[in-house]
Amino acid sequence: MKKYMTFAFLASITACTQEIPESPKNTVNIEISANPPAQPKAVPEVNDANCQFEYMKSITDKHIQQTLADNCARRNTTVKSTKM
Repeated sequence: MKKYMTFAFLASITACTQEIPESPKNTVNIEISANPPAQPKAVPEVNDANCQFEYMKSITDKHIQQTLADNCARRNTTVKSTKM
């Protein structure tokens, strides 16, 4: 029992003393083109044209792209059936 308690104590100490590595700072200057491609600033409306794969692939902001894909997957495409 004493071994387990010692191990748990040492594991908790080493877990608390680990240093979190700093992310490297980007010092490279990125050139911005004069006419960047038009990108949506917000999530586009969910419709047939915007839910096409080619349109979603053209969006470079991954957060907006994923949100639009999620919304397109969740949209209601059910059709009311006729009574039998």
